[in-house]
Amino acid sequence: TPGVLTEATADLTWALLMAAARLIVKADNYVKRGEWKEGWSPTLFLGENVYGKTLGIIGAGKIGLAVAARASGFNMKKIYFNRSKLPREIEEKFGLTYKPLEDLLKESDYVTIHTPLTKETYHMIGEAQLKLMKPTAILINTSRGAVIDGAALVRALREKWIAGAALD
Repeated sequence: TPGVLTEATADLTWALLMAAARLIVKADNYVKRGEWKEGWSPTLFLGENVYGKTLGIIGAGKIGLAVAARASGFNMKKIYFNRSKLPREIEEKFGLTYKPLEDLLKESDYVTIHTPLTKETYHMIGEAQLKLMKPTAILINTSRGAVIDGAALVRALREKWIAGAALD
């Protein structure tokens, strides 16, 4: 449904990013289990800052650009990888800088994926790519699940190659 869910998917991407960064699910489960009765501190579920961080956008189509537009409110550095470089006017309008995929993964604090599932994008994020990411990085996927190698992602999370993931 091209064009139908652009804004909704960009909003969802940001909801997932914020939830992962600020440990919303972990904090919710903590409260539901009644663990707050055992102890609490103001920084217990502070999580990671979003403001001023680097956002890597994989797939700079309509949804990727809508995600980039929302990042401006967080004063984020915005880098992107796409199968083709965007026109300079579009890069300037959205404050985007093109990076090869490997560089984007190494530099980003948050990586969002907005690609279609094709032969070229199937498992485009696997063990090698996850190992390039910062140990503090968070991966957000609102594209098709098979763009990420699920087994590699589980290993990356268990072995703390990355800090977290949020998946649609």
